Amino acid sequence: MKLNDILIPVIVGLGLVAMTSCSDDNDSNPTLHQPTSFTLNTPAMSELTIDLAESKDSVVLTWSQPNYGGMPLATTYYIQYSADGQFSSTTDDDGNVTLNYVQEDEPLHTCRGAVAAEDLNRNLMHLLNVTSAAQVPAVQEVYFRVTAQTASTDLIYSNAVKQLVAPYFRALVAADPIIWYLTGSCIGDGSWASTVPTGCMPLYLSQDNTYDEVSGTGEITWAGYLTTGGFKFRGSPDDNWAVQIGQGGSFGEYVLNDGGSGNITVPTDGCYTVTLDTKTNIPVIAAYEGTVRVFDGIALSGSFNGWGDTELSPITTACENHDWYISIDLTAGTEVKFKQTGSWDFNWGGEFTSLSNGYYGNGVGNGPNLYIAEDGTYDIFFNDLTGLFRFVRQ
Repeated sequence: MKLNDILIPVIVGLGLVAMTSCSDDNDSNPTLHQPTSFTLNTPAMSELTIDLAESKDSVVLTWSQPNYGGMPLATTYYIQYSADGQFSSTTDDDGNVTLNYVQEDEPLHTCRGAVAAEDLNRNLMHLLNVTSAAQVPAVQEVYFRVTAQTASTDLIYSNAVKQLVAPYFRALVAADPIIWYLTGSCIGDGSWASTVPTGCMPLYLSQDNTYDEVSGTGEITWAGYLTTGGFKFRGSPDDNWAVQIGQGGSFGEYVLNDGGSGNITVPTDGCYTVTLDTKTNIPVIAAYEGTVRVFDGIALSGSFNGWGDTELSPITTACENHDWYISIDLTAGTEVKFKQTGSWDFNWGGEFTSLSNGYYGNGVGNGPNLYIAEDGTYDIFFNDLTGLFRFVRQ
């Protein structure tokens, strides 16, 4: 046999092996697949009704990864839920789109997620357009689904699963907290007048306190210098003293809406903390326990004045002052802080809590800048003992 006769079959055979190997490799390589759906698992508590008012837990959901043809693709998921399972939308004549479902803000990257009971209840109030406690259903069906998408595939949706919940009433728009005013011999100019802030001044809201979303009740507070000359609480500067709190038989006894009540007189002159629970209308007055500093001036500093000093006016001129006031135009995007006039040794920043007519907050030493979100003329109140502030938009 010639050598060529031996080599030819060997070469052909090797070629066949090579072709078979390539074919096998191609079969094992995954091919990107665009799925149309994936599976959301039925919640473990689907047969039970979750009491959203009592539950401290979340509704926990799990799902399978979409089948991308065996390719392990990084996937972004979002949880959605609706009250009717339709997941639909409407568009008005102006092109505004209204969804009948909620999508959670947080993107997820694993096959597990949760919806907090408080968030679910709040959003159900919007979905069901509930405006009173009488409209809240005893039991409500909620339908969940999950979206999935990768950088190289289209958005897809899971199946929908149902969970029963017992919601509770929460106002769609929270009521502003109730505000009372102080007036007296050591408030403002000591005139007991109805003029804000010289004759009377508002107590402060605190972010440490919770205010009822329906009634607006909660604790409001103030700290400052009081004398035995006396003071009273007024419900409004404009009601001719119809709503007021005065002193009963002695200090510590208080009377509501009694025109014959006495002035509230502290035992000795000094700094006090005054707290009023507007649900019970019972005040608590105690000696101030913090460090007392008396400032010659407090300023508003910010991007509007090149971080210079725009001085606030002292509210109390009748005795030792710890409250400051200014009325000023501020534009959206302005950043501000409170500071000691002429120095940054003492300065206060923080975060805003929004109201229908402005903001309030707890000033923190060397805290972050306060960001104005809406143009307006603001009446600004600041207390240098507590750091509490209020921006009232006119």
